[in-house]
Amino acid sequence: MGSIQKAAEELAAALRQVPGVRVYTEAGAVPDPPAVLIGPPRLRWETQAPDLAPTSATFPVWLVVTLDDRALYRLWDLVPAVALALDEHAAATVVEATPDVYHGDLPAYLLTVEVGL
Repeated sequence: MGSIQKAAEELAAALRQVPGVRVYTEAGAVPDPPAVLIGPPRLRWETQAPDLAPTSATFPVWLVVTLDDRALYRLWDLVPAVALALDEHAAATVVEATPDVYHGDLPAYLLTVEVGL
């Protein structure tokens, strides 16, 4: 297993610690909110390692909820829980959370998550 896949699996395992939130790791998954979706990472090479493997990754992680009159409150409650799970259970750092809409209809936050490889 490569370091990128291992990092993604570590993020997924950490996110499964958030009660009531489903975790999706497959591109094109149709989430059943509340859910988090882990997207493909941006990769960086900070050194010229002999194997040319990337040294760090920035994963997009969407936190999505159902669209209704409580959507914002659920997002505001879940964002800290998601960030805490990543901090406590993965070697990851949440850099920011940006308001978003997932696939045009689900209220969301797009979290930027940095991981060393």
